[in-house]
Amino acid sequence: MPAEFTKVGFNIFMALIKCHECQGQVSDHARTCPHCGAPVIATIKRRQKAALIDLGIRLAFAVVIIIIVSITFHRFMSRAMAPLKAEQQQQQPH
Repeated sequence: MPAEFTKVGFNIFMALIKCHECQGQVSDHARTCPHCGAPVIATIKRRQKAALIDLGIRLAFAVVIIIIVSITFHRFMSRAMAPLKAEQQQQQPH
């Protein structure tokens, strides 16, 4: 889909794309076409992609937290069980 780029601010560009309904020019950041009111597909796709990226980041963060908690718990339990293991080894006949 060919697009015209217009500078709207400091290093910020807005693409003008054709509306899939009326073929009028509309910003790729607009929610709806100002001419016919049709939803802008580029905006919908960008929001879907952003939602997937957000979900991926949240899942990665959750996995990292679970790993950290698991390692911490394992280390805590190892230290807590060390005296008991030493006592058991002393009681076993050689």
